[in-house]
Amino acid sequence: MRALIVALPLLAFLPACNLAPYTKADVAAVDMNGATASLEALRASAREVLAGYDALLAPDADLRAGYKAFTASADGFDGKVEGVKRAIDSVEKSTAVYLETYAATRESIKNQDLRAAMFVRKESIERQIADTKVELSGLLAATDSMARELRDLRLFFGANLNAQAVGQASAVGDTLRGCLANIEASVDRVTLELKDLSVSLASERKD
Repeated sequence: MRALIVALPLLAFLPACNLAPYTKADVAAVDMNGATASLEALRASAREVLAGYDALLAPDADLRAGYKAFTASADGFDGKVEGVKRAIDSVEKSTAVYLETYAATRESIKNQDLRAAMFVRKESIERQIADTKVELSGLLAATDSMARELRDLRLFFGANLNAQAVGQASAVGDTLRGCLANIEASVDRVTLELKDLSVSLASERKD
């Protein structure tokens, strides 16, 4: 009976351990790693699209085969954009859960100095999340620009698959290259923001 009485407080303590904010930070950090991987996949896909476009415009290109390859790479790009959106959605959800758990823990603490320290940390992380969202908006705008050009090119080539039309489509090349440059720069900025945020969340862990 005495052992049972001693064990009950310990059992009550276990759920609180499972709800510790740092465990939620671990989940968010994993999601950020996934988002970083999806960003690199997007970068590679955008490069592949431009390479397919350049190959289609080559003087000795097989237009049918080139169009098929270009269309496949453009479709792949659209898929990678959706993958990034899903990954970022996971990051936003897991960081929100972390902040909710962190705030709830802070409310349970009575010491004013500790509460103040936790408030400063929460504010800092919220600012980092806001900065990340700003960079993400820029990335999505860049991908939207490329997606619009690719959609038009697919329609144009589908209706005009001949040497003259391919030559006319060469005027879009500079626009596509500009889109790629914007995507690459945005991927770099978002990746850096995610890395910094992950480090902040992981600051209480040995790794």
